[in-house]
Amino acid sequence: MSGFHADPVALDTLARRLEDTAEDHNAAATDIEAAGAGDLGPLTVSAALTALTGEWSGRIRAVQTDFATAAASVRTAATAYRTTDANAAEDLGRTDG
Repeated sequence: MSGFHADPVALDTLARRLEDTAEDHNAAATDIEAAGAGDLGPLTVSAALTALTGEWSGRIRAVQTDFATAAASVRTAATAYRTTDANAAEDLGRTDG
């Protein structure tokens, strides 16, 4: 044995934190998009602000996607560890070899 111990519960907790962070980024991007919408004065000002908020929103959504992807990967690892532990326990419990 390597002495390595995976903690699927801790991985689930981490995945939830990553998902929460992704949700926060999604909300921030939505708020920024709303800030750049509507009648914001002269057309040139409105167009510039729309372009700027669109750029910010895109960057924030990219980070949101990264957090969501990381959360999914961590959840996959937790599931893999649980499956491996269950299979090992089953194999060790067999008396027929």
